Amino acid sequence: MGLLLMAFFLLVAVSAGLTFWAIDQQKQDGLIINLAGRQRMFIQQMTRLALEVDRGPAAQPKAELQRVASDFTQTLLAFRDGGLVPYQADQVVELLPSQDPQVQAQIDRIAQNWDNLQTHIDRIISLPPGSPEFTTSVQEIERLSSQLIEQADALVRQYEALSAGKLNRLRLIQIGFVVAALFLMGAGAFVTRSSLLAPLQALVAAASRIGGGDLKTPVVSSGPYEIQLLGQNLESMRSRLLESKAELLDWTESLEERVDQRTRELAALNAVSHEINSRLDIDEVLSSITEKACALLDGDVAFLCLLEPKRSILKLHAAQGPQEAIEKFASPADAEYAGRILASQQAVQCNLGGCQGFCEIMSQPYRRSHLAASLKVGSRIIGVICVGSQQENFFQPEAAELLTRLANIASIALENARLYEQAERTASLEERQRIAAEMHDGLAQTLGYLHLTIDQVDELIHQGQLEQARTSFARVQSVIDQANLDVRRAISRLNEDIPLHFTLQEQLQGLAEECSEPQRGMEWQNSLLSPLVLPRQEMEQVLRVTREALFNAKTHSQAQHIHLQLAPVGDRVAVIVTDDGVGFDPAQVKSQDGRQHFGLSIMRARAARINADLEIQSSPGAGTRLILIWTPGIAPAEGSPRPGNDSPILTSEA
Repeated sequence: MGLLLMAFFLLVAVSAGLTFWAIDQQKQDGLIINLAGRQRMFIQQMTRLALEVDRGPAAQPKAELQRVASDFTQTLLAFRDGGLVPYQADQVVELLPSQDPQVQAQIDRIAQNWDNLQTHIDRIISLPPGSPEFTTSVQEIERLSSQLIEQADALVRQYEALSAGKLNRLRLIQIGFVVAALFLMGAGAFVTRSSLLAPLQALVAAASRIGGGDLKTPVVSSGPYEIQLLGQNLESMRSRLLESKAELLDWTESLEERVDQRTRELAALNAVSHEINSRLDIDEVLSSITEKACALLDGDVAFLCLLEPKRSILKLHAAQGPQEAIEKFASPADAEYAGRILASQQAVQCNLGGCQGFCEIMSQPYRRSHLAASLKVGSRIIGVICVGSQQENFFQPEAAELLTRLANIASIALENARLYEQAERTASLEERQRIAAEMHDGLAQTLGYLHLTIDQVDELIHQGQLEQARTSFARVQSVIDQANLDVRRAISRLNEDIPLHFTLQEQLQGLAEECSEPQRGMEWQNSLLSPLVLPRQEMEQVLRVTREALFNAKTHSQAQHIHLQLAPVGDRVAVIVTDDGVGFDPAQVKSQDGRQHFGLSIMRARAARINADLEIQSSPGAGTRLILIWTPGIAPAEGSPRPGNDSPILTSEA
């Protein structure tokens, strides 16, 4: 086929080349014929000019006659020998000498007669009109011009005959090209049928056999490489269909194995139940539930949201998956589909088209296919667990049943953890009260010391040592004031029960509102974009350090303005308390009774418990700035996301 196409292309190229050559030759022949016809016109013009010289003033006709004779001579020489010829105004054309002997003979005859005619023209130009020789030359010009005109006409006919011969030869060549093209087309049709159509018909027959269910007969292909490649692909398809058929038969026969697999899934669910229920820390339980949900259902993400009945919202408390899977941290629980899913006894399968993608906390790419199951303790709804995948129609009906069972197990585990936490909190509160009572009772020693000191003061007064008595009394008063302040502050703090399930932003805002006063400006600024919920121990230490810093600024700094800020510092978080008060030298702080002040030491101890850095920037008259910087922690369930990892989701408590 390639050779045939190449031959056809060459044939077309040669035919086009000959056609262009013939067109060019026709232009050249037309030019020559036109110039030959112009020679006849020159002869007539010279005859007319000779007669005008005889009848009138001779100057202008003689000049014109001489110019026309020169053009005639130059054209005649170009016909015979080739050369340049003036054609039109300011235009010169080049002629090639004719190779035809008859044309050359005719040109020679014209040249011979022209020599005689030119002799008489020269006489007319040189002699005065009316002389006998002048009159004789005019008569000879009239006689010779008739012969030259006939010879010029004969030359034109010869050129026309040569041009017609060229056209005839071109027609014969074109006919030959047409015949050759028809032959090539016939050969191409034969090759196409034998090389393409026959192998394709064989492949069509093979495809029909495959469509009819005959998968055992192999596909045999022949012909060009492309047809063979198509046949190989068809044979590969037949082989794969045969294998798929065998696999389908095997799958049909493996129903018992599927039952066994179902049994193994239930066993795995039982193991997951044991692991979840073995944990008592609520943060660990939350993280374990989401981790096991992803593992059991092979999902991309798993979210666990707890219900806050007072605000009627579902709030994210634990997640497993990448950061971008989180759309937001809370979702309304009173929406139509949310209420339907929360009230359902079984897990509900959702997608972007069905139930409007219920889990709004989950970003849309992971809502293409997701399951949602409510968490219930008896008839009380405590939350919902969602498992999502980026693949559409990913979860099978068995997955919904599996998530339902996992949700029931998770509900029990969460309730157990909540009860354990409540008991632990009650015990902690009782312990605080006990310590507060002991601190209160321990003041007896201090009071005894004060009693003795007062007796000494009284003795000094009786002895008249008033200056020493005044000094001792001032020291007693300072001890009493400091002891009273320390005891009251300690008792107050030990009896507090901080609501640690709120975000750190909410807690700090509450502290700012608590410490605000009409006569002193208090500003709260949150520069952290994401809500931050910390574990109990970490939240408690951060809030107590902040409270101490705000209390000191309000009580001792004489500040007009206090600023509280929460800000990110790289992958860490900072709480900053700034005031414009009198300031102090942290290295020189002493209490009024001369003993070392313990407030700063206590704050540093609390910071050390959460691996935080505590920096105090202050100098007399320049205000004070306290900076607490730490890395937010997460309940240490293995595999749960931490800040800075691929899944930096802050796990909170219920």
